[in-house]
Amino acid sequence: MLFRVIGYTGTTGVIRLFVGLISQKAIAVFVGASGLAIIANLRNLIEVLGAFSSVGAQNGIISQTAFSESKATVRALLNTTITLFLGASILIGILVFWQYEWLAFQLQIDLKYGALIQAVVFTIPFMGLMLLFEAVLSGKKAFKSVSKAQLFTATVTAVLMITLLYLFGLFGALIALLCRPIIGFVFYFYHYKKAALPVSFFIGFKPDLSRLKDLLPYIFMSLLAVGLVHIVEIYLRGLIASRINLESAGLWTAMNSISANYFVFISAIFSLYVLPRFSEIIPNFHLLHELKSILKTLLPIVSLAMILVYLFRAPITTLLYSKDFTAITTLFKLQLTADWFRVIFLVFGYYLVAKKRLIDFIVIELFSFSVLIGLSLYWIDVFGIEGIIMANAVRYIGCLVLVVFLLRKKLAK
Repeated sequence: MLFRVIGYTGTTGVIRLFVGLISQKAIAVFVGASGLAIIANLRNLIEVLGAFSSVGAQNGIISQTAFSESKATVRALLNTTITLFLGASILIGILVFWQYEWLAFQLQIDLKYGALIQAVVFTIPFMGLMLLFEAVLSGKKAFKSVSKAQLFTATVTAVLMITLLYLFGLFGALIALLCRPIIGFVFYFYHYKKAALPVSFFIGFKPDLSRLKDLLPYIFMSLLAVGLVHIVEIYLRGLIASRINLESAGLWTAMNSISANYFVFISAIFSLYVLPRFSEIIPNFHLLHELKSILKTLLPIVSLAMILVYLFRAPITTLLYSKDFTAITTLFKLQLTADWFRVIFLVFGYYLVAKKRLIDFIVIELFSFSVLIGLSLYWIDVFGIEGIIMANAVRYIGCLVLVVFLLRKKLAK
């Protein structure tokens, strides 16, 4: 199953990567590093609001859908989630309309684009529903449907991004970002219906708030993780802009974007295989044996891919962006080191999510972001943006050591 997931998501992922290369190249050419930083800030905002609108229940639905064989149980869970989602979307919409000027300032977006910040409100419901559809498909291991929906969403969004960039510059790129959740919702809805899963979102709609207790640990973990990830990204981008300049913030964003591109493959494996696998009831389950099996399959592929990325870092940078971005080639070694340890850490970390070990999860998240922010504040004045990537590498090495310590009893069984 793991080989099938890697094979199929790898194929569609390569196509998505190629599509991403083209759109990133267009962004680099038309708006440069500073424009890239602004676009990344709006993307962070949309993803944070999307996670909060779906009340962070995505991992919970993946886990519970994989765990439960009862249609009624899963339907009640989904109906309860949608009820919470509608309430959260309304609340978030009011807050965004009220504080759009403050949000624009924090995101370093000119107030002339303030209407676009307000327009984010209309994308929130689509973002939340898209995440819920993806969660159910992932829980049922419909990895082909998820991969196709991701591919089509990325392709159509890229075409729209390039077209609007050419016609309207930065304003057009921001509009394309706002359209992405709507495009994604359409494709996920189509593939959800086509997959003919024995679970309906709306037939027999009847929320059951008693099911909320099954989701609460996942909700808290997801909101904590997603919220912190994007808020810290925005903070670090602002830190770089204030301590160095906005151009350097764009270069750091470019390095992060390259990392995100190759991490697309790995993320799919975690949501489509690792999390459902850990959530299933498996007789005679041995965590250490399962971890070894996953890492033995995954690490050689990941290591080879990262070596190739490092060897071809210069042409990759030029292909993705432009000659103005060649400064990031010196950052690849540290970024790839951080991502290699991140892969190993996540294999362990997803067990905490699957088993709802909330306290352990909170400890790791707080440790993770404390190390990242603390070392970044210290090293940025010494090493520049390289110091932030160094902090990221130390962070994941520390997280790996910490998660192994927290799971030591389970690993010894």
